[in-house]
Amino acid sequence: MTIWNAEKQAVLEAGRRMSEKGFVVGTAGNISMRLKESGGRKFMAITPTSRYYDTIGVDDIAVVDFDGKHVEGEFSPSVETMLHIGVYKARKRVNAVIHSHPVFSSAFAVSGMEIPPIIEDQVTYLGGGIKVAEYALSGSEDLVKNALAALGPRNAVLLANHGAVCVGRDLREAFTNLEMLEKTAKIYICVLSIGRPTPIPAESLEAMSAYFIYMHGDSE
Repeated sequence: MTIWNAEKQAVLEAGRRMSEKGFVVGTAGNISMRLKESGGRKFMAITPTSRYYDTIGVDDIAVVDFDGKHVEGEFSPSVETMLHIGVYKARKRVNAVIHSHPVFSSAFAVSGMEIPPIIEDQVTYLGGGIKVAEYALSGSEDLVKNALAALGPRNAVLLANHGAVCVGRDLREAFTNLEMLEKTAKIYICVLSIGRPTPIPAESLEAMSAYFIYMHGDSE
């Protein structure tokens, strides 16, 4: 047992839940949690690469420092490790990151269509419209750069031809934001099939956006 056993267990349970809900297929996707600093170093716990979520245990969750060095766990960390580290470095109040492939959200990632701010809870949970990051190969430095640019101060971003990344102040919030993103994508697809969305009034949108920044904003 390590000093981060509870955090690793939380990451494992979130990974299993993500798989059970159909937000990924097989070994796809990855989940991480920021860990408390130790000896001046910053760490995160992250799911291992290419492993089925129902076959791994707590000891298989990797611990990685913010330079990408693997310091704990039997298996190699996710190929998207540097993406998670990049988010933590850019967003000081983010303590959990989930990368997944939910079907409806991924449809917009493939189409290259952003999801505008169409419902109130989308704005208060996710921060407004959902942007699509320019395409880059999984695990590449370009993917990190493109994802961070499109994520900005919000809690969700789509990765072109790939999937989605959702973040939160803790794992529960990050998972809720994933569910909110997929709900919003479903609603938008339904709206597009029957007509066009009615925009949220500008004054209301501004007020909700200000609330989101107050709750989630970082000093970049």
